[in-house]
Amino acid sequence: MARFQSSGQSLGALAAAVLLTSTSTLPALAALPRLQHGPANPMLSAESGLLLAESDSNDKKKKQKQKQGQSSGQHKNNQHQSQPKSKQHSNTKTTNTHSNDKQHNKNKVSDKQREEIYQEGRKDGLNKGRDKGYDKGYDAGKQTGKQKGKEKGYDKGYDKGFDAGKQKGKDKGYRKAQRQEWKSWNSNQWKKYNNSRRNIWVRPVAYNRPWGGYPMWAQNPNWGYNRPWGGGWYNSGYSNWSWWGGQALGWGINALTTALIVNNAVNNAIRDRQTTVVVPNSSMRLYYGSVEARDRTEVTFVASNGNYTYEMEADCEDGLLNGEVPTSLSEAELVNAACQVAFGSV
Repeated sequence: MARFQSSGQSLGALAAAVLLTSTSTLPALAALPRLQHGPANPMLSAESGLLLAESDSNDKKKKQKQKQGQSSGQHKNNQHQSQPKSKQHSNTKTTNTHSNDKQHNKNKVSDKQREEIYQEGRKDGLNKGRDKGYDKGYDAGKQTGKQKGKEKGYDKGYDKGFDAGKQKGKDKGYRKAQRQEWKSWNSNQWKKYNNSRRNIWVRPVAYNRPWGGYPMWAQNPNWGYNRPWGGGWYNSGYSNWSWWGGQALGWGINALTTALIVNNAVNNAIRDRQTTVVVPNSSMRLYYGSVEARDRTEVTFVASNGNYTYEMEADCEDGLLNGEVPTSLSEAELVNAACQVAFGSV
């Protein structure tokens, strides 16, 4: 009892200090039971305060540890909760990678397919290049050939025209002289000419063209208006033939068959689809559909003399047969018929 009393002051002071440093000890002190009624024992009161202070300190540490434990547990929980999210992210990433790999494999072209695509593209490119090159080359070649052909045609045409014109000039000059000479011949001179004239019936030809093979103008009743080279200027028994007076006198005639008779013969042949007309005053037949104008006055045709078929030519201006004066009435009628079909009026 004396020990508690002697130290009561120091214990009281310590308890007071603890009470001042901790605000949570007041309720604890109030909760302590009273040992007895009456005035409190200062020694017991001080010791109880110290015990309360220690208990409060322990409680404070325990709460701090609990708080730390809760913080640690919450951190672990957060880590535990975040772990599935990371794992989920990893799974998503794995799934995306797998999907990308699958898509990549799907888009990946095999070597065989790549070769097929290459060959197909190469073939298509070759075809397009060939077509383009062919078209370009064809056009260029066509243009070049056309130009060269045109130049060659000009040169050839010029040479041919020049030679033909030169020859025709000679022929005209010669013919002009001949016309003057023929006009002056008497009957004896014509007999001599007829006996010495070269034979013009020496080159027979095969001519088997049917009526349907004739030109369209020669299958039409209006053949005189459908001739592609025109006509109308020729008059039957042309009076300007320089040889006519002396030669016709020996035949005992004044004129040849009229245009009307020749035209009617051609019309009847077209209507009956016959290929020939009879040449008046002769045994010859004219293939009227073979008549073709060579120039303004000359014409070619095919005729039969009863034995063979011949390709002939006539000069309707001078009345010549293969470049010669007719030696018989039948030859003169053949020239007249051919010239009427080619250039006669209708």
